[in-house]
Amino acid sequence: MSAPINIGIIGAGAVSDFHHVPGIEIDPRARLTAVCDPNEALLQQRQSVWPAHKSYTEYAELADDPDVDAIIIATPNYTHLPIALTCIEAGKHVMCEKPLGLNFEESAEMYRAARDKGVRHMTAFTYRFAPSMRYVKHLLVKGDLGEPRHFRSQRFLEWPETSWGWRQIKKLAGAGDLFDMTIHRIDFAQDMLGPIQSICGAVQQFVKRDKLADGTPCPPSEVDDWSSLIGRFESGAVGVWEGSTLMKGYNNGGVGYEWAEINGSEASAVYQLTDPNHYWIGRPGGSLEKVPVPDDFLV
Repeated sequence: MSAPINIGIIGAGAVSDFHHVPGIEIDPRARLTAVCDPNEALLQQRQSVWPAHKSYTEYAELADDPDVDAIIIATPNYTHLPIALTCIEAGKHVMCEKPLGLNFEESAEMYRAARDKGVRHMTAFTYRFAPSMRYVKHLLVKGDLGEPRHFRSQRFLEWPETSWGWRQIKKLAGAGDLFDMTIHRIDFAQDMLGPIQSICGAVQQFVKRDKLADGTPCPPSEVDDWSSLIGRFESGAVGVWEGSTLMKGYNNGGVGYEWAEINGSEASAVYQLTDPNHYWIGRPGGSLEKVPVPDDFLV
């Protein structure tokens, strides 16, 4: 087996702790080598629980580390562009959390820089790698669902109605639910069904979130709490997307709930975030049935 890829992480917060570091640890092809965060106390805490690694407070220093092959960027949205460009210029392969940039222009600049430098690059659209999602795509490609006709996803969470900090400031976050949650569903819908030809939709803000958790006043939210889209794929299939971060009773330990399905001419298949090792299948005249994902598709 070839030597493992040495990974650096910029941003030592909850996303890295919950998603990226566990992913590195279960893959023998990868090794955590360096971590960067401006919070020195957090860096020290991560040293005690994450695999042994170097620590940096300046992202440019990590980017210049010759022992690092590839870098995960898991920082606030408004920092993605400068950090990514620095890492790319240093010749590092990059996986950047979504949204890639605050707008198309930023995302295009990052793409072109990586293309011109000849480095690997991707966005952290992790849902497409879930076992049940991979198997639903397998059924679709194999033809078991028949001709795909319809896609639908619903992603509901219950987040606080107090301030979300930078996440509720448009110039720092770009958008709310649309950029944070619905963007994943757009990605895996296109991964399975191909490019979207046309789309329309709406967003809505439900609350101002103009107070901190302790009741201190703060600037109100500028981003959406709910988004809904209707689209048509180039293949002729249609899609419906709905998401919200403020649905009561959808806390579920902070994870929320999700339902995503593809309806074809021969069968329907369903993915659920909270049970990634099972899928649901329904055939003509029957009902949806919960089935284990075959071992070959388990991570």
